[in-house]
Amino acid sequence: MDRHTAIPTADPRQPAGGRLVDQRQAASLAGCSRDTIVRARRAGRLPHSRLYGQRWLIAVDDLAAADLLRPEGTGGDTAPEAGADHGGEASSAAVELARAEARLGALQDLLARQDDELAFLRQLAADHLRRAS
Repeated sequence: MDRHTAIPTADPRQPAGGRLVDQRQAASLAGCSRDTIVRARRAGRLPHSRLYGQRWLIAVDDLAAADLLRPEGTGGDTAPEAGADHGGEASSAAVELARAEARLGALQDLLARQDDELAFLRQLAADHLRRAS
């Protein structure tokens, strides 16, 4: 397999319903540099990224959730032709819905992590107050 080839959709390493691409492909889809993808991954903006061998694989859904995915990056060159029926509008709405759902999932993950951190900090403060009294 070429190192720039996307992992097949039946790959057990990829998130449910999502496609994984390497960092270079992610940068191409996002219209940014590979360094931008690396920074986003390290900052936690791409939570479903996985290290496979020596390559980082990025979930395309994470790119959408992080607002990094270009609209034309989602469908390649499958733009509806002039005079076509409204199937293009429906697929565009489906893409937007998928992006919104991915963003919602990412925000729910972030909220859960922040709730865990808040619980930890509350416990830490309570322990500190007990020791101080």
